[in-house]
Amino acid sequence: MMMIRAFTTSAAVARTTTTTTRAQLQQLLLQKSKVGFDKLDDALVVFDKMLLMKPLPTVIDFTQLLAALVKMQQYAFAVSLFRDMRVLCIPANIVTFNTVINCCCHLNRLDFAFSFLGGIIKCGLVADVFTYNTLIRGLISQDKFVEAEHLFKKLIRFDDMKHDVVSYNTIINGLCKTGHTNMAVKLFKYMKKKGCQPNTVTYSTIIDSLCKHRLVDEALGLLCEMTRKGVLADVVTYSSLIQGLCDFSRWDDISKLLREMEIKKISPNVHTYNILIDAYGKEGKMKDAQDWVEIMVQRGLYPNEVTYCTLMDGYCLRGEVDKALEVLETMKSKGISHNTYSYNILIKGYCKKLKVDNAIDLFQQMPCEGLTPTIQTYNTILQGFFDSGRHVEARKFYKEKMLNLGIHLDKVTCLIMLHGLCKNRCVVEALSLFHMMESSGLVPNIYVYSILIDGLNKNGHLEKAKSLFDSLPSKGLKPSVKTYTMMIRAYCEEGLLDEANKLIGQMEAENCLPNECTYNILIRGYFRYKKYHEGGALIDKMRGRGFSADASTTSMLLDLLELKEHDPALHALQKKFLQ
Repeated sequence: MMMIRAFTTSAAVARTTTTTTRAQLQQLLLQKSKVGFDKLDDALVVFDKMLLMKPLPTVIDFTQLLAALVKMQQYAFAVSLFRDMRVLCIPANIVTFNTVINCCCHLNRLDFAFSFLGGIIKCGLVADVFTYNTLIRGLISQDKFVEAEHLFKKLIRFDDMKHDVVSYNTIINGLCKTGHTNMAVKLFKYMKKKGCQPNTVTYSTIIDSLCKHRLVDEALGLLCEMTRKGVLADVVTYSSLIQGLCDFSRWDDISKLLREMEIKKISPNVHTYNILIDAYGKEGKMKDAQDWVEIMVQRGLYPNEVTYCTLMDGYCLRGEVDKALEVLETMKSKGISHNTYSYNILIKGYCKKLKVDNAIDLFQQMPCEGLTPTIQTYNTILQGFFDSGRHVEARKFYKEKMLNLGIHLDKVTCLIMLHGLCKNRCVVEALSLFHMMESSGLVPNIYVYSILIDGLNKNGHLEKAKSLFDSLPSKGLKPSVKTYTMMIRAYCEEGLLDEANKLIGQMEAENCLPNECTYNILIRGYFRYKKYHEGGALIDKMRGRGFSADASTTSMLLDLLELKEHDPALHALQKKFLQ
């Protein structure tokens, strides 16, 4: 990071310096350290004034100036001024260093942050809890969780300092955010063992993470522990628990928590109500969802954009898209911001009802509202056309509204197009799209290959499907059970039973064991081509693995048992299953 300014010693600055007393400067810096300067130039002028004072202002004054720059989010300038200070041998204390380390973390320059940690040691200062909390938080913000954990454990191991609850909360929050809830719980227990009592933030962070991992009963247990230890739960704590209980539709427990909140005089906030409205909406209980909106308003809270979008989503799930449209109009009438997400909900709702023309009307209305459709908008309409059997219009929409306009496609777009084209027997076009995906860097996964392999097989292109299937190892992909089963079905339909049986052996060798569907398809293939012995043996193998014949296989077997053919293998099969 280079120095980004030069010292200013102009006559104008010198004149203004004489009009500013030291007391006035200190009062100004104290004020600006809390709110920041109106303009960056104002801060720089003050810095130059400070350099001209004899004697120089104190380290506290310079630190307050840096704090003001932080308030303005002028992190790079703060670091630059600090370096100017070091060049001019202006003293710095631990607060000064911590302020600059914080700036480096905001700039994602952890290398500089740690170099300033070295500077603390060279100056004979001692890094404090704030120093390390800032560094750990910086590491976590850049997903360097391993390094953050290592630093924290090192500090604990060498007992470099007495960690406070903020230190523990920082690393626990990082653990939870990265999905390491078990490790967070272990650290939570460790901090209690070390005599550092968890606070509301600690408990709430772990409760939220447990609920997100569907460990609601464990989270409820922590709420009880909070109560026993006199740690006050807040609306954040209860909202996390209510969300976790909503995921399991545990309405009685939810009612109990809401009563508990009322007794403790903890008022639900808009987020709490939105959780409840969303839960009822997902279960199709829109009257209950609307009731909660009314309760929210009665308690002096007003629905926000999330509330209305949640209602819209609930109505769309019930297929009541027109009611969802009414909610959007209510949003507009109340002056509540509506965005692309609001329209995407409605467009998806109409497409699921196969009312693609209504979806297109909304799509065309979006630019008039100052909204830009997202790739999700395009994908939804594309899927809607295919689901409605309007594949010609789907292809036209794809070419004219997406390709020609330079819309950045994603893997979902390609999946929708491949599936739609294959389903409508446009496999040549599907192959062309597939090759375009590869050349555009949209690396196909096994699911994409499976769609194309299935489409080729169903449209009489077995050799092309086989070539694609055989190429999977060279692409670093392993066929799934579904992919194998598709090829086995195709071989059976062509009477290539030996090839199909080889794939069963290949599956077992690759530890990708056949499922019930795989066995049933091959059994019916054997019976269709009068290979009764092989079919009977495979039934025994299938049963030995806990699977059973499906309806189609059972029906075929019953028909075989009534045949009067003079085939020893058939007689053996009849004797076996008539016992």
